[in-house]
Amino acid sequence: MLGNLLDGRYQVLQVLGGGGFGQTYIAQDTHRPGSPKCVVKHLKPFTHNPEFLTTARRLFTSEAETLEKLGNHDQIPRLLAYFEQEQEFFLVQEFVKGHSLKAELLPGQRWAEDQVIQLLQQVLGVLEFVHSHKVIHRDIKPDNIIRRQQDCKLVLIDFGAVKQIQTQLLTASGHGETTIAIGTPGYMATEQGQGKPRPNSDIYSLGIIAIQALTGLHPKQLQEDPTTGEILWQHQAQVSPWLAHILSKMVLYHFKERYQSATEVLQILQQINLDTEIEYQTQPPLSVIQLPQASLPLKNTTGQPTASILSPEQYKHLENILLEYVGPLAPTLLRQIAASAPSYQEIIDNLTLHLAGHQKNAFKEKSMLILQKTTEKAPANPETQSNNLPTKQPPVVNDSFVRQCEQELIDLIGPIATFLVQKAIKTSPQISPVELVRILAAQIPDSQKALQFQQRLLS
Repeated sequence: MLGNLLDGRYQVLQVLGGGGFGQTYIAQDTHRPGSPKCVVKHLKPFTHNPEFLTTARRLFTSEAETLEKLGNHDQIPRLLAYFEQEQEFFLVQEFVKGHSLKAELLPGQRWAEDQVIQLLQQVLGVLEFVHSHKVIHRDIKPDNIIRRQQDCKLVLIDFGAVKQIQTQLLTASGHGETTIAIGTPGYMATEQGQGKPRPNSDIYSLGIIAIQALTGLHPKQLQEDPTTGEILWQHQAQVSPWLAHILSKMVLYHFKERYQSATEVLQILQQINLDTEIEYQTQPPLSVIQLPQASLPLKNTTGQPTASILSPEQYKHLENILLEYVGPLAPTLLRQIAASAPSYQEIIDNLTLHLAGHQKNAFKEKSMLILQKTTEKAPANPETQSNNLPTKQPPVVNDSFVRQCEQELIDLIGPIATFLVQKAIKTSPQISPVELVRILAAQIPDSQKALQFQQRLLS
């Protein structure tokens, strides 16, 4: 095929790939000034049966018309031509000069959050356009995202038109099943692997790429929860809670639980100003804090050693209990909270904020049992006993109450909750708990849920 002149115009320079019933080439358009490069996709039907060719021609024309419409977007290659030659079919598309995202996603190298957000916003913008034309890309992966050399914009390529036509032809001829999957393992959602892709299957694939960028790990290296099938990745990344929430929802196992549209994810990202979010962040991400040996003293903000509220025995027991509920995040979560809470009771209260509703009571019971057993063994010490006794929260806005507000609000309105809570506190540093809850409740669209929110926090 090298050197061949297709349609009397497109001279093949290089074979990019393919097999079976289709191939892709780089060619030059000899009819245009400077003979610019283009990409030619070649579909070779496996039979020349007249009825079959009629079906192939109809499908090919339909796909070409779709690609013609999609090419109106600046970040999708334009369709330049399509033609039939010797009962074989050809699509000619714009050649995008640049490099694929695969060249930027190097093993062990992590992207910064702002880079990941730019990736999400650009590709989601393209997907929003694609899905509005009732098209599913089906093969979102780093190889199919090109950073265009002239302006560094991300361009989405390889809509798999040839592969989709092949699948439909095989099905129509009785040579294939209706559940033939198009996609790439690791980036492909479960329903897509079953041959039933949906628009948010593309959202899943993009979420996986973002997680790959944050962790420096290939999708096949990511762990899965054996019970739920959900991906366990946050402990491998330095990521803000709100961005982790967005990405985790993008890649949920079941498509019904994910974001349903690219527009929905874009709106959430646009609501949150990254710079403001970082400024308001009250504490670093869990994954950047290293767990010390339980027997070593913790350090305060001045770097000087200070006694921990928890004895080494209590620390170890709590960590083991927490592992049952949050998995690998347990050590870092406990380290973070134990370093700042003034009492055993507040440590327990703060830890329960990170658990699901049905887990809270069981965790509290086990944790308080540990306190009872360890204090019975310990020698009498009035100061230690007073530290370990449950203490009543003072009627002021403290860090524990702030985190509780954030968690309750995230469950109701999503990750923008963190931004709203911190904004309210910064606007009024001396704000009371009642006033803070009232302001936050006003952000909840459902009046009944807003009332329940206030009751839970102020009861």
